[in-house]
Amino acid sequence: MIAIEQLRYVRLGTPDLAAATDFAQRILGLQIVDKGPDQVFFRSDYRDHTLVYVRADKPSCAVALELRDLETLAAAEKALAAEGYKVTRGSAEEAERRKVKYFASFADRSGNVFELVVRPLQSGWRYFPERDAGILGLEDVALRSTANGADEALWTKVFNGRVSDWVGDAAYIRFDDAHHRLAFHPSNRGGPLAIEYAVEDVDLLMQNSYFLRAAQVRIVDGPGRRPSSNQLFLTFAGPDGVLFSYVAEGAKIADEEKHRARQFAKNRGSFCAWGSDCEIPELQG
Repeated sequence: MIAIEQLRYVRLGTPDLAAATDFAQRILGLQIVDKGPDQVFFRSDYRDHTLVYVRADKPSCAVALELRDLETLAAAEKALAAEGYKVTRGSAEEAERRKVKYFASFADRSGNVFELVVRPLQSGWRYFPERDAGILGLEDVALRSTANGADEALWTKVFNGRVSDWVGDAAYIRFDDAHHRLAFHPSNRGGPLAIEYAVEDVDLLMQNSYFLRAAQVRIVDGPGRRPSSNQLFLTFAGPDGVLFSYVAEGAKIADEEKHRARQFAKNRGSFCAWGSDCEIPELQG
């Protein structure tokens, strides 16, 4: 079983790099750390970057997870190939563009693209955004899944993911003591559902809610609280149809032996204990 060290970054392709950059900096509240003619890197915490916008003809998404060393990357490539996944080792130039030493990419059964990275850059400088949104860091990524459990099985059988809870067939998967780092929601298509950033507390989440409304950003879900993870959340529309969330609080799973994954019914109350309005089909129950 291949050990995932941590969720590292999300890389988004966009036809309008200028508009996406403005959103990430001015609305979302991230710090530009590196800006070139065809890609812009954004910080949110101790990592060099957690979000990258790349100029592209059409929207795309890749989620990066860190592996410990080159030997683990080679073992992951072999394990994925044995399960029928096509794995591509990135070139030295491609790795440099991602600010990692080595990486390999593959798509799951739903077409969601992942990058397994080794030795990604850390930052020695304090995170200091243009707008103080109270962001603590990249928390998790929710993805759409068409694969009827195969995407869940990939992360729990080939990799060291553990299911924390299910809501219907939506699976919340962890690699550390956080309730989840990846979530897979049954859908009629693959792709990102929401990229989620942790903020300090409920006050910051609500302050961001008022800021987003004043900036005329469409809020599509929340504010609310998830019964499964106990996270407070606020989800809003970003460029190219990608959703973003602020989350706060949330359960920690400190004792692996005692924790048992729970099954929640697939209804709106299982996605939000407060009964907030929701425009997202996958989360309406």
